[in-house]
Amino acid sequence: MTLSDLGDLGDFIGGLAVIVTLIYLASQIRQNTAALRTASRQEIVSGYRAHGRLFLDPRRSRVFADGLSRYPDMPFDDRSLFGNLLGDHAVFFQSVFALHESGMLEDEIYHAYLDWFSCQVATPGGAVFWTEMSWILTPRRMVEAVDARLARGGLPDIRELPTNHLDPPQSS
Repeated sequence: MTLSDLGDLGDFIGGLAVIVTLIYLASQIRQNTAALRTASRQEIVSGYRAHGRLFLDPRRSRVFADGLSRYPDMPFDDRSLFGNLLGDHAVFFQSVFALHESGMLEDEIYHAYLDWFSCQVATPGGAVFWTEMSWILTPRRMVEAVDARLARGGLPDIRELPTNHLDPPQSS
């Protein structure tokens, strides 16, 4: 074997090593992306569960259900509570939007949360809240996504869900 042959063999082995390294790195990147997406889903579920725990208080549940129809025509305490509950969900949806926009949250999961949040702001009370408060939310692309979803229509009226039906007034 000549020096030229050894040089060619070295180049071949070096090229093969580069290819093996690139395959390994691509595999590591795929695994890392999958892990980040899983962590993103877990973060979303944790945030949604924390938001849901707010409604374990019957007063909050009542005020929220009432606010879907009557906001802002409610007593101050109820109006403030409804605004804070829906505002909390708006900020939660901001994180959903950000994760989706960064590629860390799949379309299917994103669209489920987009629809759910849009259902809330499609109600009479939610629409007033959205008109009053969406200007403060960022990024503007998130607000535009919600507005576009509202414009498409076809959202169910969440006031019809059993959890949002208020008890009839008790007669004395």
